[in-house]
Amino acid sequence: MLKKILTLIDENFEETVVVLLCGTLVLSLTYTVVIRYAFHTPLLSMISHWAEELASFAFVWLLYFGAIVATKQGQHFRIMAQFKLLPEQYQKYAILPANIVWLLFNLVIIKLGWELVTFSAEESLALEIPMKFVYFIIPLSFTLITFRLIQHTYRTLRSNNQSEANDA
Repeated sequence: MLKKILTLIDENFEETVVVLLCGTLVLSLTYTVVIRYAFHTPLLSMISHWAEELASFAFVWLLYFGAIVATKQGQHFRIMAQFKLLPEQYQKYAILPANIVWLLFNLVIIKLGWELVTFSAEESLALEIPMKFVYFIIPLSFTLITFRLIQHTYRTLRSNNQSEANDA
């Protein structure tokens, strides 16, 4: 039972978050547009400002989660044409140097992102929430990207051929 739950989370977590963030973005912007052009009451206008800021934050988080999904699926930006020159049994190992550099970069960003979250004292303008909650996407997303990078690299190296590696 636990294995099924973990598999479900492993296969669907980021995609579920992306769907929720897209829904939040669309609903917030729809509300803002409807209120701006259909109703002109002070209370609804104030809520419209909240919705607009929420949409901005949802969009930022959506971008980061999109990067996690791309990493998970092995669809991140990478030039692979030069690897076709290698014998097929070595092609899957050619990703290692770039992945190691990427992993080190992620660790630096996680550290810097955590410092930003820790030392951030400002609040958002409309929602008046601490910006550290918004900034938390940086260490969170790069931690998840690192996890998915390691996971994808492991699956690629375990695969028997290059076509399976690309599907991992």
